[in-house]
Amino acid sequence: MRSLTVLILIFMTINTAQAQKRKKNNYPSVVVPVDIKSRLSLKESFEYIVPMDLEHIFNKPHKLIPSIDSTSNQEAWFYPGMHRVVHFTDGSTSQEELLSITPSSGFTYKVTGFTSSLRRLIKQINGSWTFVEREDGHIHIEWTYEFLPRNFIARFLVKNIVIKQIKVPMRNALQIMKEELESGQLYQYERRVGTW
Repeated sequence: MRSLTVLILIFMTINTAQAQKRKKNNYPSVVVPVDIKSRLSLKESFEYIVPMDLEHIFNKPHKLIPSIDSTSNQEAWFYPGMHRVVHFTDGSTSQEELLSITPSSGFTYKVTGFTSSLRRLIKQINGSWTFVEREDGHIHIEWTYEFLPRNFIARFLVKNIVIKQIKVPMRNALQIMKEELESGQLYQYERRVGTW
């Protein structure tokens, strides 16, 4: 009886460890990179991109992904802890919270509260941006979305459908910012932009 109890405890410990290992960084994600030869410094480029109006860069729908109509924030997006509601052109919304900012090198945020059909698939999206100045003078930017699916079936659909569709608007958004930073024809924010 004692050896059976020990075997059960060992089995439970192994299963728990495997489940925790699977949980860590085992979510579907998409990484979209861009290299920009910006007319601005790394610091200025970073400060230009972080508070970017979403309706400016997500201005085209793609298949099941609508464009963005507006956001609820009255101030530019640049303080950790800031929240905003994102309004899509199909009438749906999501909520974003800015989690961290490391000046000139990166920022993170999360997207939750989907009212579209994504609410059945995704609990949360973790977004992160990293900025690195390369030796050739280009700024290398990586934008990552990590999807936290609701279940195994949702994970399959996110990995095989959603990621492919979201990649196109992400690339378009980065291309808009790349063109502006390289040409020097910068988008003029309507919201008040604060200081870092």
